[in-house]
Amino acid sequence: MTRNRFLWILWALATVLIAGSALARLYIAGDRTVLLPGQTAGAHHQLEIACETCHTSAPFASAAKLRKDINKPCVTCHKEDLKAGDDSHPLKKFTNPRMAAYWEKIDGRFCISCHTEHQPETTLPMMLTLQGDYCIACHSEGEQDIRKDRESHAELTFDTCAGSGCHNYHDNRALYEDFLVKHAGQPWLAETPVHPVEALARTRPAPDPAAIEAYLAGVSTADAARSETAAHDWAASAHAGADVGCAGCHAAGAETDAQIAAAWTDTPAETVCATCHKGEAKTFALGRHGTRRHPEIAEPRSAKSALKKLGWKKPPEALVSALDAYLTDPAPPAAMSVAEGRVPLKPEAHGETLTCSPCHAPHRQDLGFAAVGACVSCHDDDHSRAYEGSPHHLLWQAELAGDLPPGSGVTCATCHMPKTKSAKAITTNHNQNDTLRPNEKMIRPVCAECHGLGFAIDALADPALIANNFSGQPDRHVESIDWAVNRVEPPEQGTNQ
Repeated sequence: MTRNRFLWILWALATVLIAGSALARLYIAGDRTVLLPGQTAGAHHQLEIACETCHTSAPFASAAKLRKDINKPCVTCHKEDLKAGDDSHPLKKFTNPRMAAYWEKIDGRFCISCHTEHQPETTLPMMLTLQGDYCIACHSEGEQDIRKDRESHAELTFDTCAGSGCHNYHDNRALYEDFLVKHAGQPWLAETPVHPVEALARTRPAPDPAAIEAYLAGVSTADAARSETAAHDWAASAHAGADVGCAGCHAAGAETDAQIAAAWTDTPAETVCATCHKGEAKTFALGRHGTRRHPEIAEPRSAKSALKKLGWKKPPEALVSALDAYLTDPAPPAAMSVAEGRVPLKPEAHGETLTCSPCHAPHRQDLGFAAVGACVSCHDDDHSRAYEGSPHHLLWQAELAGDLPPGSGVTCATCHMPKTKSAKAITTNHNQNDTLRPNEKMIRPVCAECHGLGFAIDALADPALIANNFSGQPDRHVESIDWAVNRVEPPEQGTNQ
């Protein structure tokens, strides 16, 4: 055999092995992160090793099928946000045949027309991968020409449509005309600036030390002596008020002393917390902190099921075992670590894992730490660092000192984890990003409780004011309310106003 022939054979074998390894990772099992075509955006990096979460099509599917299938996970995962925001541009608006003329410009039937993954070099805020003047595709011709329909918009360019305080593609709950007109002319600050739901949540009186000692003396549990400090902290908590004893968390489901001793664990799993705090657990899984708890994340692939999906109905067990041994499909970690975050974070917090415990002490009910301390101990951006000493922080300090009524202070959680009141309870929204992007989503559940609409819109449109945590007045004015007042008659009072 000549040297050239040997080299050709060697090259062919190496090519087959490399191609076979790549194809096996793609279609059978194995870690495929090395095959990513580009960095994932937003919180998607937490689930990028679970490719089937988004890529659900069968191997070798057509381009049309791929496009249709990849749209379903977008809608499935984000349906709660779209529903809550009363989506201004729902997909059903574009499925009508009369919209066919627009499909060639921007096909609104598919999320990926505007949000294409793995394109970090062209990805803008809100994971947008179009230029900022995308509104021109539909609102610049004929009856839809907004510049002719509205005198105020005649001189505007289309790259200003989505400017802060004007329009959002999906969520305009605080920006539609009737709402703007209804709340025009409000003072920048309410006469009694108190968040009513926060006030209800903060009115629980602190237990008297003597009452705690008397309560502990009457408690008879086998584990009461495990930690005197923990017992005192627990006795002052809502858990004690609800008769949730030590075993309720550390030996969930056990009843007798023998069962408790056998089932006891010093570190209860988060599933124990979720047993009672269902609403908090559900919303936590919808935010960036808890993305890896999202119920739609795909399970790891098995080699056997992957081979069957490729058309091999009865693959040999020896082959399946070999593939399972050398191509194990990894599962995303149960929780994200602080070190994985893609925002400015304090280096000393990198060892933390985003579970319930870092924010909520296991025994002591310290909602002040959960509402402020837990946030600023990790986040290291300008806005977070500027909270201490800001007007909102000073109000919180005054409330803690008893100088202001409950609900007067503004914590990190007030804005980013707002509470809601139902007939049964007050629930904290643990989706920390629910009111963050676009930031006008914060107006109705938070800002409007204390501030006028005009001030809130202007403040949220001022990046410098946001960075210094609202220490001052906005230096710009968004004219949306002025334009709406000149165009629309004041509406009657309605449930959505």
